[in-house]
Amino acid sequence: MSKYKRTSGDVLRWPDSPDAREALEEWFADASPGAYLSGDFLDFRGADLSRLDLAGAYLANSQLPGVRFEEANLGDANLSNAEVPGADFSFADLAKAELVGCAAERAVFRSARLFAVQLDDAVLAGADLRHAILNSAKLYRTDLRGANLELASLRWCTLGSTTMPTVLTDARMAGCQFEGAKGAVVGPVFVDEEATRSVGGAELEAWFSARGAEAVQVVG
Repeated sequence: MSKYKRTSGDVLRWPDSPDAREALEEWFADASPGAYLSGDFLDFRGADLSRLDLAGAYLANSQLPGVRFEEANLGDANLSNAEVPGADFSFADLAKAELVGCAAERAVFRSARLFAVQLDDAVLAGADLRHAILNSAKLYRTDLRGANLELASLRWCTLGSTTMPTVLTDARMAGCQFEGAKGAVVGPVFVDEEATRSVGGAELEAWFSARGAEAVQVVG
């Protein structure tokens, strides 16, 4: 039995906006196998959608500040250009989701599954990504300044390019896994648990290499 829920009675808190609530109710009422939540450009503030099966949800350009998605299924969902500052995706499954251009400052992705997610041009400054799985993710020009990535897995991910590097300035990266990772980044980053040792330049490149990264270039 799936751990995710799919009935209106499972909504822990409805959004404040009547339009967003109506979109959710229409989705619950559609029992067809391919039904998905169509919530683009809507305002879901105030909602707690934890543990819901939101696979394939279309939430592009939506307003999601502070919305709770703990343990929800957002696999293949589209959150491109969505506003999600402070939202909580702890333990959520966002495999292959699109978050291109989303604004997710201080959002919580603790222990979230972000396998093969698209994070190009996303802003995750100050976000909590501890223990997150970012394997095979794409992070072209992703802003992770001050984010906490301790013990996260970034195996086989693409950390941008020399013209569109991942910005990791002051990110906490102790215990991260980088086997097969490649790309280009802007440092420096904190590499110890106490966040007292900041590493950049050639030393940061060597740090990535020692953790199995194929080729990660530090460009700033």
